[in-house]
Amino acid sequence: MLLSLPVELQQKIVDSVNPQDIVAFSLTCKQAHTICLKRLEEHKFLTNLVKEIPLCLAPANIRLPAAEESFFRSAGSPGLLVSIAEYPRLALLLKDLNFEEHPCSGARTIALEHAWELIGQLINASPILQNEDEVHCWLDAVTNGRGGAALGLLLSRLTQLKKIQFDVGFKDPVTPYVARAVSRLAARSQSGFLDQGLSQLTHARVEFVDDSGSDLPPDDDLSEDEEQQPQPEPVVIPEDHLQQLTRLLVSLTRLPNLRHLSLMDYASRPETADSEEIIDWDDANDPDYPLPTGPSQLESLTVDRGIISAPALSRIIEHSTIFSSFRYIVFHVPEVFGRYWNNFPEVDPIPDMTLESICTALLNHAKSSLRRLHLEMSDYGGMCGCRHDPCLKPYGGYMSINPCAPQTTNWRWHEFTNLERLTLDIDLFSNSKGGWLPFAETLPISIKEVAILAHRCPPGANKLDFENMFRGFKPQTFPNLRTINAWHRNMKDFHEIGRNGPEHILQIYSHMLWEADVPTDTVRPYELDDDYFKQKRKEQLDRERASGSVKMEMFGLKEDELYALPEKDLEGTVMFGVYYSVGMSLVASGKLYDNLYIGLAVEKSWG
Repeated sequence: MLLSLPVELQQKIVDSVNPQDIVAFSLTCKQAHTICLKRLEEHKFLTNLVKEIPLCLAPANIRLPAAEESFFRSAGSPGLLVSIAEYPRLALLLKDLNFEEHPCSGARTIALEHAWELIGQLINASPILQNEDEVHCWLDAVTNGRGGAALGLLLSRLTQLKKIQFDVGFKDPVTPYVARAVSRLAARSQSGFLDQGLSQLTHARVEFVDDSGSDLPPDDDLSEDEEQQPQPEPVVIPEDHLQQLTRLLVSLTRLPNLRHLSLMDYASRPETADSEEIIDWDDANDPDYPLPTGPSQLESLTVDRGIISAPALSRIIEHSTIFSSFRYIVFHVPEVFGRYWNNFPEVDPIPDMTLESICTALLNHAKSSLRRLHLEMSDYGGMCGCRHDPCLKPYGGYMSINPCAPQTTNWRWHEFTNLERLTLDIDLFSNSKGGWLPFAETLPISIKEVAILAHRCPPGANKLDFENMFRGFKPQTFPNLRTINAWHRNMKDFHEIGRNGPEHILQIYSHMLWEADVPTDTVRPYELDDDYFKQKRKEQLDRERASGSVKMEMFGLKEDELYALPEKDLEGTVMFGVYYSVGMSLVASGKLYDNLYIGLAVEKSWG
């Protein structure tokens, strides 16, 4: 049928074929191959361009020179913007972009006058700009390297992008223009314009970089040559910086297909701020670029180290009805936990920053949709990587990094009606007076898997908490239960601190099963050796390589490490066990330790 059409119409059809499909289309017949020759040449050129010159988003801003003869086409977002303006189909080949800078040794150059012309044409034709004033504003911002305008315009052209990672800093700022661009794109999507920039984006990772300090040595240390060199301009931090960040994150969640959002080193408020006010962003501060009200398709949020306030969390997840996973690797800072000195409060936590307020926000917005919850502390103390401090009597019978928390801080997880997987750090919800509340009172009926991160290494340091967890626990009352495991550190070095094997936890499991009237003939020992975990690690690395350059998780314990038991061994079984390690650390002896698992497998006769 195609061959019966006029040649001009055939060519228009060929021009509309997606670059991913042009090779297959050209192989359908000899005539199709003939009319596709120009497209095939272009496709080969663009494919080689992507392979030969690593394309990235950094830097987000470059001040276009006024007199130089050429401009680097691959120089970050502005250079990539020029390339897409010259070769529009290049945008259709880009599905995974990050902020990892590459040397420009292989970069191709373009005449500066032509670069200016291309950028001007692209800005004038941009669908996210609504009037001449906005065109002039964005053109000025792009050419003068301000506010991430080049990156914002670039994102509006990337219709096939699936994953993105970009940095937020002060020396190479991406606000306010990236947030404005994403807001406009999200609003257009909700109006029915789906084939546009970021309409296919599913994963976004935002890494926050504190580059506000100077990299230069003190003035006294500067040589005469260094003093004569032009000094960089001081970094100016906008007063509304934190509000702009909230606005940027919220705008991302309004995109039509954004499912997973990851934030690294994020802080909803400055850690050194004197004010306890949690500031947020109001559309009245930027009325020309209002945020769409919803809906949101966000399924998971990861705070990959950092602190987040309850209002900021609420703004991010409030319009999603399918939000199912929250992973929080929290800094141990006074804003979240407060600080005590000699058993007296010295600094109170900020109410909107506490873990209780975070869980309340989750309960308000994801009571029935939340399936997975992971709360972990990011810093472990300084002596051997475990949770102890020589000043706190590490050989004592009980200790906690959070010894002054109220006795009932182990939260009401049972109010999440469909929670299936729960990962809790033992030091986030514990204290030296009362320890944990029993799981019998706090776990929801829907629970399937629980992991307790037990980093304390002095002998018996976590025994009280584990006893409290399983007091009165009856596995028969949880029909969907599959595993309850502890991840337990057991490094035997640094003057023998760390000799805290899994036996005491297994004894607590056994006692719990006996009190729950579980028949002894349905309980059997279960073990996994290091070979199994080496294979799991290899599989995990293979998946990470295949997933592309955007990594959504970097810190904390991963799902594959905490929920690694073979599926075949869990059929008709409930497992109570301990992941642990034996051997010496790499730093101490040059040898790697072995990862092991030991537990009790209970034949499931209920549910």
